[in-house]
Amino acid sequence: MNSTRRNFLGSAAIGTIALSSANALAQSNKKTIRIGVIGVGWYGMVDAKAALKSGSVEITAICDIDSEHLKKSAAELEKLQGKRPAEFKLYKEMLAAGNMDAVIIGTPPQWHAMQLIACLKKDLDVYCEKPLAYDIREGRAMVDAVKASDRIVQIGFQRRQSPAYQQVKEAIASGKIGKVIQAAR
Repeated sequence: MNSTRRNFLGSAAIGTIALSSANALAQSNKKTIRIGVIGVGWYGMVDAKAALKSGSVEITAICDIDSEHLKKSAAELEKLQGKRPAEFKLYKEMLAAGNMDAVIIGTPPQWHAMQLIACLKKDLDVYCEKPLAYDIREGRAMVDAVKASDRIVQIGFQRRQSPAYQQVKEAIASGKIGKVIQAAR
């Protein structure tokens, strides 16, 4: 699929849900996008449910090292889509099993680089939760892997669209609050 940066950003901004670009592809091809989810705790399940709501999506596989998350999430997804996804404890096993067009990564940040790069090596499109990388070296490796692939990769920065974050951005840009040198969560 040839996609311009403008088209990609437009679909991401309008959809603000996981794999909006994959959904558009599915609609144009009348094809169901088969998605795997790595990390089915809170973030992963929010993203999985959003993807299902977008239509033309089936969650075919899920992965989590926490057996309880895995079991609960598989049961919930089965109720939502009428089909239970395959369950895996290790993401490499899930990727090896195939049967996916795209992957949602909802794991803690220190895992994002290895998982994203592994997905790209399997020719999968990826939606990865924020923050993208744990450090600069990982970020650079991920950017290089994306550039070397022909896959669509989207990072979860929807929060930046919220009115509260926009107000903070405006306050900083206006200089009214002084020079910002550090921010903490």
